[in-house]
Amino acid sequence: MYVFQKGKRQGADVVPMCGSRLKRSCFSSECKYGFTLIELLVVISIIALLAAILFPVFGRAREKARQATCISNLKQLGSAFLMYAQDFDEMFPIPSNTAGVQGVNYYWQDIIAVYSGAKGKYNASANPRYVNTVYDCPSLDPFTGSGGERVIGDYGICQLFWPLFPEPSSSLIDTRNIINPASTGLLTEARATFNYATAKVGVVGEDWQNNRFLRSAHSNGLNVLYCDGHVNWTRAVVGDNLSNIFRYDAK
Repeated sequence: MYVFQKGKRQGADVVPMCGSRLKRSCFSSECKYGFTLIELLVVISIIALLAAILFPVFGRAREKARQATCISNLKQLGSAFLMYAQDFDEMFPIPSNTAGVQGVNYYWQDIIAVYSGAKGKYNASANPRYVNTVYDCPSLDPFTGSGGERVIGDYGICQLFWPLFPEPSSSLIDTRNIINPASTGLLTEARATFNYATAKVGVVGEDWQNNRFLRSAHSNGLNVLYCDGHVNWTRAVVGDNLSNIFRYDAK
C-alpha cells in the first residue's frame, strides 16, 4: 500500500512524489542510487573467497590432465618395450652403459626409439635429448643444476630386478624370468636408470646416490609402467622406498 504525498495533478491522476517512505522504485532520475562502500566490500570479499576456493580446484584439474598425458606416454612406451621383446627373443633392453653418446653408447631410449615414434628426433644439443616425445613427463620441468636433470627424458628404467641380474652376454632383461609381470614395475618417473637398491623417491637437485632416484611427479605419487604393459599411479612421497615394486619376484 502506497502512502501518497502531495503530488502534481496530471489530468485525473495523482502521481506520487519520490519520498523516504516510498519503495525506491520510482522512475525519476532523482531516485537513482549506487553501491555503498560496504556493499562494494562485501562483493569483493565474495569474489576473493570464490577465487581462493576455485583456484586450487583448477590447479588439480590441470595436474590431472598432465597425469593423464604421462600415463598415455608410458602406455606407448610399454607397447614399444613389448614389441622390442617380440623381436629380440623375449628380452627387454637396458643400456650397455650410461655414457649416452648416440651411435656409440646407447640409452634404452635410443634402443626403442624406432618402436616409440621417437626415431630421428634425437638432438644432442637439446635438453632433454628427445624433445617433445613420449619420453617427456609434462609435470616435470628441466633442471640445470649439477649433473643435469633431463639428459634424455623424464623416465627411468629399472636396470636390475634384484636379485635377478640381466643376461650377461647380451645385457638384456629376460622377461621369462619375471615371475609376475603385472606386479613388476619396469619404468617410472626417475632421475636416471636405477636398480632395486636405489628405488627411492628423491627431490629435484638432490645429489642422492649418484643423482639416481624416483620422482614424485603427480600429486604426491608417480606413474609406474609394469612389465605387462599396463600403467598405474602409485602414492609416494620423498623418502619412500619402492623397491618391492621393482623386484623380479614382485607380488
